[in-house]
Amino acid sequence: MAYFRPSTPSSAVALLNGKARIIAGGTDLAVRIEKGVFKPEDIVDITYLPLRYVRENGDNIEIGALTNMSQIASDDLLWRTFPLLPKAASQIAAPPIRNRATIGGNIVNASPAADSVAALIALDAQVKLLSGSGERIVALTDFFTGPGKCVRRDDELLTEVIIKKTHKPDTRVISHFHKMGQRKAQVISIVAMACLTELDEAGRVLKSRIGIASVAPVPFRAYEVEKFLEGSVLNDETIEKAAKMVSEAIKPIDDVRGKASYRKHVAGAFLKRHLTDSEEGRAGIASFKTPYNEKAHAEFAPSGGICVTVNGEKYNYNGNMNVRLLDFLRDELLFTGAKNGCGEGECGACTVLLDGVPVNACMILTGGVDGREITTIEGIMEGSDPGNVQKSFVDAGAVQCGFCIPGFEMTAHHLVENVKNPSREQIREALSGNLCRCTGYEKIFEAVELASERKNTDEK
Repeated sequence: MAYFRPSTPSSAVALLNGKARIIAGGTDLAVRIEKGVFKPEDIVDITYLPLRYVRENGDNIEIGALTNMSQIASDDLLWRTFPLLPKAASQIAAPPIRNRATIGGNIVNASPAADSVAALIALDAQVKLLSGSGERIVALTDFFTGPGKCVRRDDELLTEVIIKKTHKPDTRVISHFHKMGQRKAQVISIVAMACLTELDEAGRVLKSRIGIASVAPVPFRAYEVEKFLEGSVLNDETIEKAAKMVSEAIKPIDDVRGKASYRKHVAGAFLKRHLTDSEEGRAGIASFKTPYNEKAHAEFAPSGGICVTVNGEKYNYNGNMNVRLLDFLRDELLFTGAKNGCGEGECGACTVLLDGVPVNACMILTGGVDGREITTIEGIMEGSDPGNVQKSFVDAGAVQCGFCIPGFEMTAHHLVENVKNPSREQIREALSGNLCRCTGYEKIFEAVELASERKNTDEK
């Protein structure tokens, strides 16, 4: 496989010959390549394109396709204008995956269970597609054609998401994002529902938007329910009927995550919570924002190799760009602290810091780290002695079997360095992408609290 790193959208489009695969965050493609599901002739790495932004442009909010979920979940402009989207982004997977997963990738992947898409279609979002013949704009409700399928052509690159500001200043807006999964993090939705309702001063519904994912072959809008609600007053009878209608509107399947009948019940319950404006799921309430302070990375080398800084030392590499970062660190550089656990971003044993933020090294291709800065578990030591977090894990009895602990310690190190006195809730959220085989989470939480206390003491 040839590996290309274009620097402009137009040069990226020129490489899309029908045989190439585009990679951005890599949270899906890197895993499929490793498992042999995809064997593309060429890989076009768009990581270095200038498509990472959230900006206001007249009546529109524009989001670059490379903006990742952590950036969306912590963006002040989005929380002020369309809190439904950052609320949804904050519930996708776990922090290390959110630090890589892009809004463009979540859309183009065309998963029936895409959480961000449920929110985007409720916001009447559009996407901009670039090809050699120009640009076109497609409504997101018209974008998906089936599971894993969409209207993007092989020669097109999704460059931007556009959301038009339509709220009137004299209306009341309520919005909620609800997600049901088998656990609270790192999980594919059983049902995901994004709802937005505009009400006039008399409490009459002026506008209703209901986006639903994981209950049909594609994420979709519940148009008939929206039409029923618009013009009505939200009393008990109206809410009950709307909930029944949305349960009947979805066409879910039975699978390992949940039965169709259960999904129908959950969808109705979610709409009731929205229409009664329950606190749970309310988009105006931001959950803890996992710190995202990515360092600016250097310009990439246009040659076939990479130059990467690992634990403060620069390394040049001209080998296979398609191997996982995890394998490059372990086999080429002999930094063996990062472990190969699940191999698909679900356990966190391979966690390292990339440009200062936690990521799963099993989901990143080596060609994508040119000019970047990586810190492994070996890099947080204090000379030849364990660092603060490492000492705290030992003293709190949190090491246990040790296999998953380097990943926990990297995530904990990032949290302690960026958040002073993190609460237990914040610790749980930050570590939600790390699984412990020994199930000794309580001691791990205590170790992070101890590391925070020691850091604060040292800074006095």
